[in-house]
Amino acid sequence: MLENIAARLRVTPEALKEELRTFFVTTVGTLLYCVGTVFFIKPAMLPNTGVMGVCLFLNYLSDIPLGLSNAVFNFALFLFAYKMLPKRFFYWTLYSTVLMSLGMEFFARFPAPVIADRMLLVVVAAVLHGIALATVFSGGGSTGGIDIVCVAVRRKTGVELGNISMLLNFAVILLFFWVVSVENVVYGLLLSYITSLVMNGDLRAFSSRKEAMIITSEAELVRNYIVYTLHRGVTIFDARGGFNADPRHVLITLLAPRQEILLKLFLKEHDPNAFLRLSVASEVLGKGFQKWEE
Repeated sequence: MLENIAARLRVTPEALKEELRTFFVTTVGTLLYCVGTVFFIKPAMLPNTGVMGVCLFLNYLSDIPLGLSNAVFNFALFLFAYKMLPKRFFYWTLYSTVLMSLGMEFFARFPAPVIADRMLLVVVAAVLHGIALATVFSGGGSTGGIDIVCVAVRRKTGVELGNISMLLNFAVILLFFWVVSVENVVYGLLLSYITSLVMNGDLRAFSSRKEAMIITSEAELVRNYIVYTLHRGVTIFDARGGFNADPRHVLITLLAPRQEILLKLFLKEHDPNAFLRLSVASEVLGKGFQKWEE
């Protein structure tokens, strides 16, 4: 069935699977972000960063609905940066932004949980936001807002995203001194810091893979298992043993954590004389892994 749909859309089944995965993770991540904002940040009148921070500021000041202000600001940013953004990034960010505006209005209809411990509330909100942002970013999009500006400016000037984002977010936080207490602003800074830690940690986990180097005399057996069972590519080098100069083959491949375990079990059963070295590849770009920026 998936092959038939892919044929009608004139894309490969692999490309269709990748876009369906992106749809799923973008949807889940965006809705998690809405839950963290509506149920935890807004009821406690905590500051936030980015365009959502500006939307919260206006909501605290004049009770402007979050969904409405988020849609207006992001629409303006999309008009500004459309020609400078990668097309795939643009469309998935547009989807996330529309879903976020609708999600904010939907979740606002439900009562927020009562959490008396302010520190616990900040941690829960930050974890939800961190996981949400990492999930969306891992799919190749973003939740909109300042991310649009950052990506556009980086492509135009080469300035690092972290520097742009830090300056813009600091300016947004300063706005809240007009509408909330100093204590809440401090909690907002803590919220932003924990969110960044969680997001960066999750992004490393999403993009991290294991690099496997196998030294074996059964190269064809191992190659077939990696290619046809694990469905991963592999590079093969001819080598000689340094001790007795016997011919050997060195295979290098990149694996997800589950595939690493399967490879170990296979080698243990079928090639116990092989040598296996596993190392962490912190970021992998290319077919079958994280996409190159378009």
